[in-house]
Amino acid sequence: MSTVDKSSLRQYLLSVRTSIPSAEKSELDRAIIRELTALDVYRHTDLLLCFYPMRGEPDLRPLMELALSDGIPVALPVCTANGMIFRHLEQETALVPDRFGIPAPPPDSREASPTARTLCLLPGLAADRHGNRLGYGGGFYDRFLPHFEGVTLFPIYRCLLMDTLPHEAHDIPADMILTEKGVLKTHA
Repeated sequence: MSTVDKSSLRQYLLSVRTSIPSAEKSELDRAIIRELTALDVYRHTDLLLCFYPMRGEPDLRPLMELALSDGIPVALPVCTANGMIFRHLEQETALVPDRFGIPAPPPDSREASPTARTLCLLPGLAADRHGNRLGYGGGFYDRFLPHFEGVTLFPIYRCLLMDTLPHEAHDIPADMILTEKGVLKTHA
């Protein structure tokens, strides 16, 4: 699929996601968090790599608070000129905009060290049943994931789960797709 076609698909899927009424979106977010916290991979993780919700993504901020209160360390991505790193989030951390304006832990926050037991939640627009994800085109996760040995999980709304999506050879599918209706294992 050409870049123009992917761009059109991104615009369409973004409009689908942002058209979800606020009250319905809040309930879907709560359901996604309930489904996610019931998973063994969440309960046994040594570190939760999360993302700050942008452009109508599932709001996982309550999950971050819950994980921290349960003693699970949480880290958020920080986009840099060289790629992306994750920095620890503490209860009292005041987030600051990264180079794209996305709230992230400040530069003096500890850098996270993921392991094979780390759970990485992936942002994006849509997924297919094979774990392929359509992101925003920046490639930050595409460059991060080849070096990540933990489990990847993509939380999305069921209305954005497609049968197939365009993908490239360098795209790394998510191990699991999670919607408000449960989990779809892809290759975990």
